[in-house]
Amino acid sequence: MISHRDIQNVCYLKSSVNNQAYYDKQQDVFWPFHLWRVAAPKEEAPLNIFQMLLLKLVKAGCTANDKLCLYSNLDKELVKYILAQLTNKGFLDGWNVTEKAVSLFEGKELNTQETSSYYLIQDATSGKLMPRVLSSLPHIDNMDFSAQFPRFVVSKGSGKLAKPLLVKNTQRAEQPTAEQMNVCLRGHRRVLNQLKQADLYVSDADLNVSYSIEFIEQEPIAAFMHTRLFSTITGERSWYLSDPTGLTETLPELNEVAEKVIETNKSFASRVNDVIGIAEEEHVTSYQEQILQFEEQAKVDLLSKYPWVRKYPLIEKHLLGMLRLKMQVEFESSPRFELLDGLLSELQRVLEAWLKTIMQPTEANSEWEVFVVEWNGKWPKYQTSKKIREQVFYRVDGVSKDVGFQLSTVQPSSIRSALTHGNQSLKPLVAGMLLKHPSIVEAINNEYPKWLDLIIPLANDRNKFASHVGDKSISKESVMEHLGSVDELLIVLEKFLGSK
Repeated sequence: MISHRDIQNVCYLKSSVNNQAYYDKQQDVFWPFHLWRVAAPKEEAPLNIFQMLLLKLVKAGCTANDKLCLYSNLDKELVKYILAQLTNKGFLDGWNVTEKAVSLFEGKELNTQETSSYYLIQDATSGKLMPRVLSSLPHIDNMDFSAQFPRFVVSKGSGKLAKPLLVKNTQRAEQPTAEQMNVCLRGHRRVLNQLKQADLYVSDADLNVSYSIEFIEQEPIAAFMHTRLFSTITGERSWYLSDPTGLTETLPELNEVAEKVIETNKSFASRVNDVIGIAEEEHVTSYQEQILQFEEQAKVDLLSKYPWVRKYPLIEKHLLGMLRLKMQVEFESSPRFELLDGLLSELQRVLEAWLKTIMQPTEANSEWEVFVVEWNGKWPKYQTSKKIREQVFYRVDGVSKDVGFQLSTVQPSSIRSALTHGNQSLKPLVAGMLLKHPSIVEAINNEYPKWLDLIIPLANDRNKFASHVGDKSISKESVMEHLGSVDELLIVLEKFLGSK
């Protein structure tokens, strides 16, 4: 068996780059893993809430398209499309529910004999399984072992070399237990579902399913996977390791084990120091301690003041980043622009995360159609008059003239995208919220009347200062004013998310 000590014969794997990632500073790292090849059942695609709704209606005896439209409040064409999906998936045979559908309603595991082979990823520094799997191994060709650390060509065109730090803190591989493997696969699939940004139906039986996983090979493959150590200013941490599979920007479980490696690996600690901007060696220890103190205090503040966000990972992530940067800004008498801009960004992302959580973006959301003046087949033609669009927002009590005007400048196509995919910034999301949940907006207005008038300027400031063009700057005082507004709004929002 080849071990990580056999530098020239061990397996080296490429990094899959996440397109959403943005790095202020980065360093290349070869991180050690044990890869266990296993066979496991293929994942059954779950039904979303609309598929489940129509399936239940058909089971209850609703066997006509017009009645399904009436009881589901869905568009006729959408109903036809979903029925076709249910038929193709084997849940419907004409107007009859199949045995497969009956099994789903009874919470039984759907029978499938199909299996796929995966590589489970085990951190070699701690023995901890990562909630990620690989379906194949993207080998790095033509490794160069002539220098202190192995190198490889990143771009054949430019000939640019990557010279990653080789982390050698490895321990002997221990075969994972069945439960550890199940947790790994469930974690991987959970992330996949979250990335689909869909409200997926998952039965209680599926949540507790024990997958039949078998080892194809009894010994793991020793591998160094190319990862990136980076900082982003914003976020709940000051530095991260990238997700080597590229599924997400970073991997929290890998960050946790990397924190332990810092204590015994001076070379890795030096790379961390570099990406978080420590230039003077004599200040390294004190600066690291201060940063860690900010991160730990942010976690304490979140638990004590905002415990409800633990149910909402997206809000929790950005709220931790907001609290950490708040402490850094308060600590420094004259914070640098990047720090203030980072805090402003996290304030906006906290609000965006809340809006997405409430709105639940899905292609079935059709509130944006209020701005459609006519259809050219399946393509909409949108209202171009800002005055008319402005009047739509005034239907919601508490929307001021300024807020209505500001939102009228948002393109209807962006509002549609906010409602259906959630991939928009603050103002389109606010506009979508006013269309989909006007009653919630009015209820918030009753307790915090000026909240819309405060968060729209936050979005404007964020857009204005994001590029740091020319002589534009932002003051610590104005950022802290935005922080106070968001903090007060979060206190009011707790009851609405708690009752969601």
